[in-house]
Amino acid sequence: MTFKTIKNLMLRPFGDEERRSEIGMSIIEILIVIALMGTVMAILVTNLTGQQEEALKDAARLGMGQIETNLQLYKVHNFRYPTTEQGLRALVEKPSNAKRWRGPYMDANKMNDPWDNEYQYESDGRSFKIISPGIDGVVGSEDDIVYPEEAGGDTGEG
Repeated sequence: MTFKTIKNLMLRPFGDEERRSEIGMSIIEILIVIALMGTVMAILVTNLTGQQEEALKDAARLGMGQIETNLQLYKVHNFRYPTTEQGLRALVEKPSNAKRWRGPYMDANKMNDPWDNEYQYESDGRSFKIISPGIDGVVGSEDDIVYPEEAGGDTGEG
């Protein structure tokens, strides 16, 4: 309906009640459709936001899996994992006590999680734990992602 048509209908004298009720109904229908579209959009945005967060958690787990592969290769060459003090930097730069180091084992640009927080690493030389601080960037909070999952942390459930 164009503006001119609406203007003509509004200037029409009273008495054409049937025509006016049809116009009123059209406006009400339009308002209902707009309200329904708003509701659907709100639901979609809410669902997509939740899916994006889960996708970022999955990306963090994949990144940790790649780090694990590189740690395994480091262990093959050096007979142990890097210590906590050496950290994941040992995969990029040769530690002073790693005589059989054949790295770099990974790209230094892949040391951060999807939220651009540095992965934390703990090891006693025989086993290790990688921690993503999660969206809040704070290690020790409930949104941390720990790898391997047996070491504790967010498994993505619930």
